[in-house]
Amino acid sequence: MNSSMPAERRSQKVTPTGWPPIVLLSIAVLSALAVLGSHYLLLGGLRVPSTPLITLLFLASGATANRDVSLRYRWSIVAGLGFSSAGDSFLMLPGDYFVPGLASFLIAHICYLWAFTADSRLLAYKLPFIVWGTWGVGLLLWLWPGVAGPLRFPVVLYTLTLVSMAAQAAGCAISRRNAAAILAAAGAALFVVSDSVLAMQRFHPPFEGGRSVVLATYFAAQGGIALSVVLRRY
Repeated sequence: MNSSMPAERRSQKVTPTGWPPIVLLSIAVLSALAVLGSHYLLLGGLRVPSTPLITLLFLASGATANRDVSLRYRWSIVAGLGFSSAGDSFLMLPGDYFVPGLASFLIAHICYLWAFTADSRLLAYKLPFIVWGTWGVGLLLWLWPGVAGPLRFPVVLYTLTLVSMAAQAAGCAISRRNAAAILAAAGAALFVVSDSVLAMQRFHPPFEGGRSVVLATYFAAQGGIALSVVLRRY
């Protein structure tokens, strides 16, 4: 717990989370498993929930969580999930809507970054930024030959925002040391993994099973971030 927080805030009575967010999270998890199962088993004709809908279920769980969560944290995460759902939709449309999808997820990560700076100063812990920054540089160096000229600046900007979000989430987990912050950091880390594999699939020859890895880590990432709102108490 942040020692700089006023004592009256720390001792404030909290409202237990009710059943709606738990039910919504459970439905989202089951839906994600259905999508992964249908994809892994190649059941193309099976009617399963779409990725944007699952993200919206995670959004709804955060929006209905206990009211003791700070407004900045709650609604920044909810906004991030909303833009993520928009990004999912763009990436699922026929045709190439990669840039609008990238822009949607870029805004989502800015929302998450804003949430993770609600009670932890940006760059308060340098080590996570060094670790994730190294990951980002390595990823860009590997992807660079396959990235077309017009996409290079957007990809660099996106990568910088993505790894900064993950690093700040890790810093929050170091500072707060509670389940909500740890889940948020784990979700942010899985988001980096998911987007890294997605970029590899796009800018390099795709590997078998890559799509399943992207979906599994993506659902786990959004679920962890949404659950951090449900478990958070201020």
